[in-house]
Amino acid sequence: MLPEKIRQLNVSIGDADNAGQLIRSSVYEFRYSQSHAEQAAVALLMPAAKQLTWQDGDLFPPMDQNLPEGDLFMKIRELFPKQAMTPMHMLALVGRNGIGRLGYSLPDQAVTPMPRTISKNELLKTAYTPDVFNELVAAYLSTGAGISGMQPKIMVPDRPTVPIPSLIVKAASAAHPGLAANEFLCLTAARQAGIDTPTFELSDDGQMLVLDRFDLVAREDGHYERLGFEDIAALAGLRVRDILSDRKYQGSYQRIAELMRQLQLHSDNLHRFFEQVALSVMVRNGDAHLKNFGLLYRSADNIWLAPMFDVVTTSIYTYTQYAGGPELQDRTLALKLFAGKNQTRAYPSKKELEDFGQRICGVGQPALTLERIAQAMHDTMKKTVGDERVPDSLRKKMAEAWEWGYGYVK
Repeated sequence: MLPEKIRQLNVSIGDADNAGQLIRSSVYEFRYSQSHAEQAAVALLMPAAKQLTWQDGDLFPPMDQNLPEGDLFMKIRELFPKQAMTPMHMLALVGRNGIGRLGYSLPDQAVTPMPRTISKNELLKTAYTPDVFNELVAAYLSTGAGISGMQPKIMVPDRPTVPIPSLIVKAASAAHPGLAANEFLCLTAARQAGIDTPTFELSDDGQMLVLDRFDLVAREDGHYERLGFEDIAALAGLRVRDILSDRKYQGSYQRIAELMRQLQLHSDNLHRFFEQVALSVMVRNGDAHLKNFGLLYRSADNIWLAPMFDVVTTSIYTYTQYAGGPELQDRTLALKLFAGKNQTRAYPSKKELEDFGQRICGVGQPALTLERIAQAMHDTMKKTVGDERVPDSLRKKMAEAWEWGYGYVK
């Protein structure tokens, strides 16, 4: 159990233990422990070179971004019904294991022992049931809670030499049948098109998707480097959990491109960003919001676009706006394509998408990118025919949705 009140947490940055302190009083305050300006930054927009002490009325967005939400948060509440669960408590629960290079610990806290490792092969052969996944969450909650997102997921360790969980396990969802297989097909199409993705595999029963963390880089000595990671919502200064979750749907893909330019990313990153947006459009992914794009970094001079993640054909699912309400289909983008009051979230025309690629992202021949993605989508559908892990009913629905995407090259 955690203390009833938590007023201070030590913050580690990569391999630097106790790089700073996070203090909760009337405001949130972060203090760097060292006075030199060259030390690793706690966040891209909070460098020590600018100031050594930072304050905010709410938890700093780069720290807020990995707090448990959705299904994982509800499981935490079930397991700890009487435990206070403020943002400081949730950061203490995340510990050193969240996505990115930040870690949190109580003053004088002993290092939490890592639960037993579980191999990727063992996970892939596990027969999924809700109870089995709940047991997985309970077993690895002490090290795997540092990941956001609404669908069922947990992080687990798969090798003794890595002192943090290195795999992300996403589970089936009753509200979204076939969700793991759906994302598997979308990521397969992305990889086939040459778009950077995490390493991923679908379980033997098609009910769980297992991904390698993209923020860990293997070193020659067998250890891992932890890269900094911030999602676009955090970089935009937005906190998007709980009642503020709709904020991640506010904005445009154009503004993301402009933010990348402001941070002086190499132009290749804008070309890769166009690929990610184009694939989301073509597979009818209506959930490519501000938290589903992010940047990896080692320093302010070494930043690049994170691989594509959390991509699903959402148009095959229905939803209701209130209990007992009519079933609706997802027919819009998560964000506007272009910035501006008169712009909408409607899926763009071929001309609009190519204009976005050329004018906003600086892609010389965006039509060739669309052709490459369309071919990859076609090859993915063809290649997975007969794959027993992907239900025929799901493949049929997705194939029909993807037919619409092929129209971008006709």
